[in-house]
Amino acid sequence: MEEVDSTRKDRLIGKLVLFNEIILVAVLVIISAAISIGTPKFYSTQNILNILRDSSMAIIAGIGMTMLLITGEVDLSIGSLVAFVGVVTMDITNKTMNVPLGVLAGLGLGAAVGLINGLVRTKLKVSSLIGTIAMMMILRGGVYIYRIAAVQNYHNLNAFYGIGNGYLGFMPVPILIMIILYFAFLLVVNRTVMGRFLYATGGNYTAAKISGIKVDNLKIITFIMNSVLAAVSGIILVSRMNSGQPNAGVGFELSVIAGVILGGTSLGGGEGTLIGTLIGVLILRVINNGIIILRWNQDLQIVISGIVIIIAVFIDTKRKVARSKIITT
Repeated sequence: MEEVDSTRKDRLIGKLVLFNEIILVAVLVIISAAISIGTPKFYSTQNILNILRDSSMAIIAGIGMTMLLITGEVDLSIGSLVAFVGVVTMDITNKTMNVPLGVLAGLGLGAAVGLINGLVRTKLKVSSLIGTIAMMMILRGGVYIYRIAAVQNYHNLNAFYGIGNGYLGFMPVPILIMIILYFAFLLVVNRTVMGRFLYATGGNYTAAKISGIKVDNLKIITFIMNSVLAAVSGIILVSRMNSGQPNAGVGFELSVIAGVILGGTSLGGGEGTLIGTLIGVLILRVINNGIIILRWNQDLQIVISGIVIIIAVFIDTKRKVARSKIITT
């Protein structure tokens, strides 16, 4: 009898998640239609590719942030990490004339930062909010110490420029990278033991630990994956700009978190889907694109991100109430 009730509750919760994603798709369609009324070029192939290319970095970083939030943690350092990775990648590429080595240096920095964030959270027991704010400050100051001025591209290597600006057929390379990573991690989250452990850890840390899950190791691994994915975004960004800028990535972490929360991932842990994150990020990027092509004040992008965070947290609270009612019935 209890098994039947549990199955029924799981189905109701699944319907709640599906309903949330359907609503998000409807919102995306409505916003797109409204912008297209103001400017028909919104639906041009070039503009759609521009939206997807611009979204790719936030979606890639959003994959890691989704998994981290599912475990009940957060990372506010990824914007500063994007800047540091960009500067290091460009600098090493300039010095070695070797693109793979520059990329590996950037990814290695990301992995190191993720490891430190994970250890600070699990070993020092510092909350991820405080720990990653501290890391944000360390990285932002560190990148200016490392390079006060921008690191310009003087190697003229097409392979480096192509990471953020190249095409494979008609498909921009950043979009292709995003698609590969998205489906790879979609499989991890939805079809592997690790994915189930992520939800279990975020849903009930104590119960997950008692059941034998090595929750601290899991969180460290998730912090590392989150930072490496943010590093990928940083490498794409520095390639697109063709210059390593110490002030790059300002506010990036907030726009990513806004899209992830809007997509249905809970700040409290234990809830979230990569599909929701994809739609949430696209909604924000479509709005940003609309502001640009309608020639509105671009500072509205920051204002809207703030408003979206408030709305998303409010929706998250209501979603928790609905879920708790299902569980208790």
